[in-house]
Amino acid sequence: MEYRFLGNTGLKVSAIGFGNWLNSDTTDRQQKMIVLVKRAYSLGINFFDTAEVYGFGEGEIQFGEAFKALGAPRQELVISSKIFWAVPPTATNLKKVNQIGLSRKHIFEGVKASLKRLQLNYLDVVFCHRFDEDTPLEETAKAFNDLIEQGLIHYWGTSEWSASEIFEVREVCSRLNLIPPVSEQPQYNMMVRDRFEVEYGRLFDKYRLGTTVWSPLCSGILTGKYNDGTLPAGSRLQEFKDDFFLKRIYDQYFAEDKKEKLLKLLNSLAAVAKKLGCTQPQLAMAWVLANNDVSTAITSATRPEQLDDIVKSVEVMKKITPEVNKEIDEIIGNKPMPTIDVKTQGLKKNTRRELMIIKNQY
Repeated sequence: MEYRFLGNTGLKVSAIGFGNWLNSDTTDRQQKMIVLVKRAYSLGINFFDTAEVYGFGEGEIQFGEAFKALGAPRQELVISSKIFWAVPPTATNLKKVNQIGLSRKHIFEGVKASLKRLQLNYLDVVFCHRFDEDTPLEETAKAFNDLIEQGLIHYWGTSEWSASEIFEVREVCSRLNLIPPVSEQPQYNMMVRDRFEVEYGRLFDKYRLGTTVWSPLCSGILTGKYNDGTLPAGSRLQEFKDDFFLKRIYDQYFAEDKKEKLLKLLNSLAAVAKKLGCTQPQLAMAWVLANNDVSTAITSATRPEQLDDIVKSVEVMKKITPEVNKEIDEIIGNKPMPTIDVKTQGLKKNTRRELMIIKNQY
Protein backbone atom coordinates (compact mmCIF):
# COMPACT_ATOMS: atom_id res chain seq x y z
CA MET A 1 0.00 0.00 0.00
CA GLU A 2 1.07 3.56 -0.67
CA TYR A 3 0.27 6.35 1.79
CA ARG A 4 -0.28 9.96 0.76
CA PHE A 5 -0.73 13.20 2.66
CA LEU A 6 -4.31 14.44 2.76
CA GLY A 7 -3.59 17.67 0.97
CA ASN A 8 -1.71 20.28 2.94
CA THR A 9 -1.92 18.38 6.24
CA GLY A 10 0.32 15.96 8.09
CA LEU A 11 -2.36 13.26 7.95
CA LYS A 12 -1.46 10.23 5.83
CA VAL A 13 -4.16 8.15 4.15
CA SER A 14 -3.89 4.94 2.14
CA ALA A 15 -3.97 5.59 -1.60
CA ILE A 16 -7.01 3.32 -1.68
CA GLY A 17 -9.77 3.86 0.85
CA PHE A 18 -12.82 1.78 1.72
CA GLY A 19 -16.35 3.17 1.77
CA ASN A 20 -19.77 1.68 2.52
CA TRP A 21 -22.21 3.71 0.47
CA LEU A 22 -23.99 0.52 -0.62
CA ASN A 23 -25.44 -1.26 2.38
CA SER A 24 -28.66 -2.82 3.57
CA ASP A 25 -30.30 -3.35 6.93
CA THR A 26 -29.64 -7.05 7.32
CA THR A 27 -27.64 -9.22 9.72
CA ASP A 28 -26.01 -10.91 6.74
CA ARG A 29 -24.81 -7.55 5.45
CA GLN A 30 -23.40 -6.67 8.86
CA GLN A 31 -21.36 -9.86 8.96
CA LYS A 32 -20.11 -9.22 5.43
CA MET A 33 -19.08 -5.70 6.45
CA ILE A 34 -17.01 -7.05 9.34
CA VAL A 35 -15.22 -9.43 6.98
CA LEU A 36 -14.63 -6.65 4.42
CA VAL A 37 -13.28 -4.15 6.96
CA LYS A 38 -10.91 -6.77 8.37
CA ARG A 39 -9.66 -7.63 4.89
CA ALA A 40 -9.25 -3.96 3.95
CA TYR A 41 -7.21 -3.31 7.09
CA SER A 42 -5.03 -6.39 6.48
CA LEU A 43 -4.26 -5.04 2.98
CA GLY A 44 -2.99 -1.75 4.38
CA ILE A 45 -6.13 0.36 3.93
CA ASN A 46 -6.35 2.86 6.78
CA PHE A 47 -8.97 5.28 5.37
CA PHE A 48 -12.62 4.39 5.90
CA ASP A 49 -15.44 6.61 4.65
CA THR A 50 -19.16 6.68 5.34
CA ALA A 51 -22.00 9.23 5.72
CA GLU A 52 -25.12 9.85 7.76
CA VAL A 53 -27.16 9.46 4.56
CA TYR A 54 -25.83 5.97 3.76
CA GLY A 55 -28.84 3.91 4.70
CA PHE A 56 -29.78 6.95 6.83
CA GLY A 57 -27.56 5.74 9.65
CA GLU A 58 -27.25 2.06 8.73
CA GLY A 59 -23.88 2.56 7.04
CA GLU A 60 -22.41 4.15 10.16
CA ILE A 61 -23.89 1.47 12.40
CA GLN A 62 -22.34 -1.27 10.26
CA PHE A 63 -18.96 0.43 10.30
CA GLY A 64 -19.17 0.90 14.05
CA GLU A 65 -19.73 -2.79 14.63
CA ALA A 66 -17.02 -3.66 12.11
CA PHE A 67 -14.44 -1.40 13.79
CA LYS A 68 -15.35 -2.94 17.14
CA ALA A 69 -14.84 -6.44 15.72
CA LEU A 70 -11.59 -5.36 14.04
CA GLY A 71 -10.12 -4.24 17.35
CA ALA A 72 -7.38 -2.15 15.74
CA PRO A 73 -5.87 0.76 17.69
CA ARG A 74 -7.92 3.88 16.95
CA GLN A 75 -4.78 5.86 16.04
CA GLU A 76 -4.15 3.47 13.14
CA LEU A 77 -7.48 4.29 11.47
CA VAL A 78 -8.55 7.40 9.58
CA ILE A 79 -12.35 7.51 9.67
CA SER A 80 -14.55 10.05 7.93
CA SER A 81 -18.25 10.70 7.63
CA LYS A 82 -20.39 13.26 5.85
CA ILE A 83 -23.13 15.59 7.04
CA PHE A 84 -26.11 17.00 5.13
CA TRP A 85 -29.05 14.55 4.99
CA ALA A 86 -30.01 12.81 8.25
CA VAL A 87 -33.45 12.08 6.80
CA PRO A 88 -34.85 11.86 3.26
CA PRO A 89 -36.06 15.29 2.03
CA THR A 90 -39.66 14.21 1.55
CA ALA A 91 -43.06 15.69 2.34
CA THR A 92 -43.46 13.26 5.23
CA ASN A 93 -40.39 14.76 6.92
CA LEU A 94 -41.59 18.36 7.06
CA LYS A 95 -41.21 18.39 10.84
CA LYS A 96 -37.58 17.31 10.47
CA VAL A 97 -36.43 20.30 8.41
CA ASN A 98 -33.48 20.96 10.71
CA GLN A 99 -32.06 17.50 10.02
CA ILE A 100 -31.09 18.52 6.49
CA GLY A 101 -28.43 21.05 5.52
CA LEU A 102 -25.43 22.69 7.12
CA SER A 103 -26.87 24.78 9.93
CA ARG A 104 -24.92 24.88 13.18
CA LYS A 105 -27.72 22.91 14.81
CA HIS A 106 -27.62 20.06 12.30
CA ILE A 107 -23.83 19.98 12.07
CA PHE A 108 -23.43 19.53 15.83
CA GLU A 109 -26.37 17.17 16.25
CA GLY A 110 -25.45 15.25 13.10
CA VAL A 111 -21.82 14.73 14.07
CA LYS A 112 -22.74 13.62 17.60
CA ALA A 113 -25.31 11.18 16.18
CA SER A 114 -22.70 9.83 13.74
CA LEU A 115 -20.22 9.32 16.57
CA LYS A 116 -22.83 7.39 18.55
CA ARG A 117 -23.65 5.11 15.60
CA LEU A 118 -19.95 4.59 14.85
CA GLN A 119 -19.15 4.00 18.55
CA LEU A 120 -16.32 6.52 18.36
CA ASN A 121 -15.15 9.44 20.48
CA TYR A 122 -14.03 11.50 17.49
CA LEU A 123 -13.92 11.51 13.69
CA ASP A 124 -10.79 12.29 11.72
CA VAL A 125 -12.59 14.10 8.89
CA VAL A 126 -16.17 15.27 8.41
CA PHE A 127 -17.29 16.44 4.97
CA CYS A 128 -20.10 18.81 4.05
CA HIS A 129 -21.89 16.38 1.74
CA ARG A 130 -23.18 19.15 -0.52
CA PHE A 131 -23.16 22.95 -0.64
CA ASP A 132 -25.99 24.55 1.36
CA GLU A 133 -27.32 27.63 -0.40
CA ASP A 134 -29.64 28.46 2.51
CA THR A 135 -27.10 28.63 5.35
CA PRO A 136 -24.49 31.42 5.65
CA LEU A 137 -21.00 30.07 5.05
CA GLU A 138 -19.87 31.90 8.19
CA GLU A 139 -22.24 29.75 10.26
CA THR A 140 -21.11 26.50 8.68
CA ALA A 141 -17.39 27.29 8.91
CA LYS A 142 -17.67 28.45 12.53
CA ALA A 143 -19.51 25.25 13.49
CA PHE A 144 -16.78 23.02 12.06
CA ASN A 145 -14.08 25.18 13.64
CA ASP A 146 -15.77 24.71 17.02
CA LEU A 147 -16.06 20.95 16.51
CA ILE A 148 -12.31 20.82 15.91
CA GLU A 149 -11.60 22.91 19.00
CA GLN A 150 -13.82 20.61 21.07
CA GLY A 151 -11.90 17.55 19.84
CA LEU A 152 -14.91 15.90 18.18
CA ILE A 153 -13.27 16.04 14.74
CA HIS A 154 -9.72 16.68 13.51
CA TYR A 155 -10.37 18.12 10.05
CA TRP A 156 -13.29 19.11 7.87
CA GLY A 157 -13.87 19.14 4.15
CA THR A 158 -16.38 19.49 1.35
CA SER A 159 -17.98 17.06 -1.06
CA GLU A 160 -19.11 17.87 -4.61
CA TRP A 161 -18.59 21.61 -4.11
CA SER A 162 -17.63 23.74 -7.06
CA ALA A 163 -14.24 25.46 -7.11
CA SER A 164 -15.90 28.85 -6.61
CA GLU A 165 -17.75 27.59 -3.53
CA ILE A 166 -14.52 26.21 -2.03
CA PHE A 167 -12.68 29.47 -2.75
CA GLU A 168 -15.55 31.36 -1.13
CA VAL A 169 -15.54 29.33 2.08
CA ARG A 170 -11.76 29.61 2.33
CA GLU A 171 -12.06 33.39 2.05
CA VAL A 172 -14.61 33.31 4.87
CA CYS A 173 -12.26 31.22 7.02
CA SER A 174 -9.35 33.55 6.32
CA ARG A 175 -11.41 36.63 7.20
CA LEU A 176 -12.71 35.13 10.45
CA ASN A 177 -9.46 33.33 11.37
CA LEU A 178 -11.13 29.92 11.21
CA ILE A 179 -9.66 26.53 10.26
CA PRO A 180 -10.44 26.01 6.54
CA PRO A 181 -11.58 22.77 4.87
CA VAL A 182 -8.60 20.63 3.92
CA SER A 183 -10.13 18.20 1.45
CA GLU A 184 -12.80 17.81 -1.21
CA GLN A 185 -14.62 14.56 -2.00
CA PRO A 186 -15.58 14.62 -5.70
CA GLN A 187 -16.38 11.91 -8.20
CA TYR A 188 -13.39 11.08 -10.40
CA ASN A 189 -12.94 8.28 -12.90
CA MET A 190 -12.28 7.69 -16.59
CA MET A 191 -15.83 8.73 -17.44
CA VAL A 192 -16.12 11.77 -15.13
CA ARG A 193 -13.06 14.01 -15.09
CA ASP A 194 -13.60 17.64 -16.18
CA ARG A 195 -14.23 19.18 -12.76
CA PHE A 196 -11.33 17.37 -11.12
CA GLU A 197 -8.75 17.88 -13.86
CA VAL A 198 -9.66 21.43 -14.88
CA GLU A 199 -11.88 23.30 -12.43
CA TYR A 200 -9.94 22.37 -9.29
CA GLY A 201 -6.49 23.06 -10.75
CA ARG A 202 -6.02 26.43 -9.06
CA LEU A 203 -7.15 24.98 -5.70
CA PHE A 204 -4.52 22.25 -5.95
CA ASP A 205 -1.78 24.74 -6.84
CA LYS A 206 -2.67 27.44 -4.33
CA TYR A 207 -3.83 25.42 -1.31
CA ARG A 208 -2.63 21.83 -1.97
CA LEU A 209 -6.24 20.80 -1.50
CA GLY A 210 -6.61 17.14 -0.55
CA THR A 211 -9.05 14.83 -2.30
CA THR A 212 -10.83 11.63 -1.30
CA VAL A 213 -12.35 10.75 -4.66
CA TRP A 214 -15.37 8.49 -4.96
CA SER A 215 -16.53 6.08 -7.66
CA PRO A 216 -13.09 5.47 -9.25
CA LEU A 217 -14.64 2.48 -11.05
CA CYS A 218 -17.70 4.50 -12.14
CA SER A 219 -20.16 2.52 -10.01
CA GLY A 220 -18.64 -0.74 -11.25
CA ILE A 221 -19.05 0.00 -14.96
CA LEU A 222 -15.27 -0.02 -15.43
CA THR A 223 -14.77 -3.40 -13.73
CA GLY A 224 -15.40 -5.44 -16.88
CA LYS A 225 -18.44 -7.28 -15.54
CA TYR A 226 -20.76 -5.36 -17.88
CA ASN A 227 -18.63 -5.71 -21.03
CA ASP A 228 -21.24 -7.90 -22.72
CA GLY A 229 -24.07 -5.47 -21.97
CA THR A 230 -25.88 -7.62 -19.38
CA LEU A 231 -26.25 -7.18 -15.62
CA PRO A 232 -24.82 -10.33 -13.98
CA ALA A 233 -26.38 -11.60 -10.76
CA GLY A 234 -24.74 -10.05 -7.71
CA SER A 235 -23.40 -7.06 -9.63
CA ARG A 236 -23.89 -3.59 -8.20
CA LEU A 237 -26.32 -2.41 -10.88
CA GLN A 238 -28.34 -5.60 -10.47
CA GLU A 239 -28.27 -5.94 -6.67
CA PHE A 240 -28.98 -2.27 -5.95
CA LYS A 241 -31.10 -1.57 -9.05
CA ASP A 242 -33.66 0.38 -7.00
CA ASP A 243 -31.09 2.89 -5.75
CA PHE A 244 -31.87 6.35 -7.17
CA PHE A 245 -28.27 7.15 -8.11
CA LEU A 246 -27.63 3.78 -9.75
CA LYS A 247 -30.83 4.12 -11.79
CA ARG A 248 -29.44 7.35 -13.19
CA ILE A 249 -26.10 5.66 -13.91
CA TYR A 250 -27.86 2.87 -15.81
CA ASP A 251 -29.90 5.32 -17.87
CA GLN A 252 -26.84 7.47 -18.56
CA TYR A 253 -24.62 4.68 -19.88
CA PHE A 254 -26.86 1.77 -20.87
CA ALA A 255 -29.65 3.58 -22.73
CA GLU A 256 -30.20 2.03 -26.17
CA ASP A 257 -28.70 5.01 -28.00
CA LYS A 258 -25.53 4.87 -25.85
CA LYS A 259 -25.03 1.18 -25.13
CA GLU A 260 -23.17 0.24 -28.31
CA LYS A 261 -20.62 3.02 -27.83
CA LEU A 262 -20.14 2.08 -24.17
CA LEU A 263 -19.54 -1.60 -24.89
CA LYS A 264 -16.96 -0.74 -27.55
CA LEU A 265 -15.18 1.50 -25.03
CA LEU A 266 -15.26 -1.13 -22.27
CA ASN A 267 -13.92 -3.90 -24.46
CA SER A 268 -11.13 -1.64 -25.74
CA LEU A 269 -10.12 -0.97 -22.14
CA ALA A 270 -10.16 -4.71 -21.50
CA ALA A 271 -7.62 -5.10 -24.30
CA VAL A 272 -5.37 -2.46 -22.70
CA ALA A 273 -5.60 -4.23 -19.34
CA LYS A 274 -4.68 -7.54 -20.95
CA LYS A 275 -1.68 -5.93 -22.63
CA LEU A 276 -0.49 -4.51 -19.29
CA GLY A 277 -1.04 -7.83 -17.52
CA CYS A 278 -3.66 -6.56 -15.09
CA THR A 279 -7.41 -6.80 -14.55
CA GLN A 280 -9.82 -4.18 -15.83
CA PRO A 281 -10.66 -2.89 -12.31
CA GLN A 282 -6.92 -2.53 -11.60
CA LEU A 283 -6.49 -0.51 -14.79
CA ALA A 284 -9.35 1.85 -13.91
CA MET A 285 -8.10 2.38 -10.36
CA ALA A 286 -4.47 2.77 -11.45
CA TRP A 287 -5.55 5.42 -13.96
CA VAL A 288 -7.12 7.41 -11.09
CA LEU A 289 -4.16 6.94 -8.74
CA ALA A 290 -1.70 8.08 -11.42
CA ASN A 291 -3.06 11.59 -10.87
CA ASN A 292 -1.08 13.00 -7.94
CA ASP A 293 -3.92 15.38 -7.07
CA VAL A 294 -5.70 12.27 -5.72
CA SER A 295 -4.99 11.74 -2.02
CA THR A 296 -7.08 8.57 -1.77
CA ALA A 297 -9.57 6.80 -4.02
CA ILE A 298 -12.53 5.26 -2.22
CA THR A 299 -13.61 1.82 -3.34
CA SER A 300 -16.20 -0.61 -2.07
CA ALA A 301 -16.70 -4.35 -2.40
CA THR A 302 -19.18 -7.14 -1.89
CA ARG A 303 -16.50 -9.83 -1.56
CA PRO A 304 -13.02 -9.79 0.07
CA GLU A 305 -11.43 -11.05 -3.15
CA GLN A 306 -12.44 -7.81 -4.87
CA LEU A 307 -10.32 -5.90 -2.36
CA ASP A 308 -7.39 -8.24 -2.94
CA ASP A 309 -7.63 -7.47 -6.65
CA ILE A 310 -8.07 -3.70 -6.45
CA VAL A 311 -5.20 -3.12 -4.00
CA LYS A 312 -2.80 -4.48 -6.63
CA SER A 313 -3.61 -1.40 -8.73
CA VAL A 314 -1.07 0.51 -6.64
CA GLU A 315 1.61 -1.46 -8.51
CA VAL A 316 -0.21 -1.23 -11.83
CA MET A 317 -0.14 2.56 -11.42
CA LYS A 318 3.54 2.47 -12.40
CA LYS A 319 2.50 1.13 -15.80
CA ILE A 320 0.40 4.20 -16.61
CA THR A 321 3.08 5.76 -18.78
CA PRO A 322 2.47 8.78 -21.04
CA GLU A 323 1.98 6.34 -23.92
CA VAL A 324 -0.58 4.24 -22.03
CA ASN A 325 -2.34 7.36 -20.80
CA LYS A 326 -2.58 8.62 -24.38
CA GLU A 327 -3.99 5.30 -25.57
CA ILE A 328 -6.65 5.38 -22.87
CA ASP A 329 -7.53 8.98 -23.72
CA GLU A 330 -8.08 7.98 -27.34
CA ILE A 331 -10.38 5.15 -26.25
CA ILE A 332 -12.58 7.11 -23.85
CA GLY A 333 -12.48 10.28 -25.95
CA ASN A 334 -13.19 12.78 -23.17
CA LYS A 335 -9.81 14.36 -22.46
CA PRO A 336 -10.35 17.92 -21.23
CA MET A 337 -9.18 20.73 -23.47
CA PRO A 338 -5.73 22.02 -22.46
CA THR A 339 -5.86 25.44 -20.82
CA ILE A 340 -4.64 28.63 -22.47
CA ASP A 341 -0.97 29.55 -22.13
CA VAL A 342 -1.14 33.17 -20.99
CA LYS A 343 2.26 34.02 -22.40
CA THR A 344 1.69 32.71 -25.91
CA GLN A 345 -2.13 32.95 -25.99
CA GLY A 346 -2.18 29.42 -27.41
CA LEU A 347 -3.27 26.10 -25.98
CA LYS A 348 -0.79 24.46 -23.64
CA LYS A 349 0.87 21.37 -25.03
CA ASN A 350 -0.21 19.11 -22.17
CA THR A 351 -3.07 18.93 -19.72
CA ARG A 352 -2.41 19.00 -15.97
CA ARG A 353 -2.87 15.23 -15.75
CA GLU A 354 -0.46 14.57 -18.64
CA LEU A 355 2.22 16.74 -17.05
CA MET A 356 1.92 14.79 -13.80
CA ILE A 357 2.27 11.45 -15.52
CA ILE A 358 5.30 12.66 -17.47
CA LYS A 359 6.81 13.89 -14.18
CA ASN A 360 6.11 10.54 -12.50
CA GLN A 361 8.41 8.80 -14.95
CA TYR A 362 11.44 10.60 -13.54
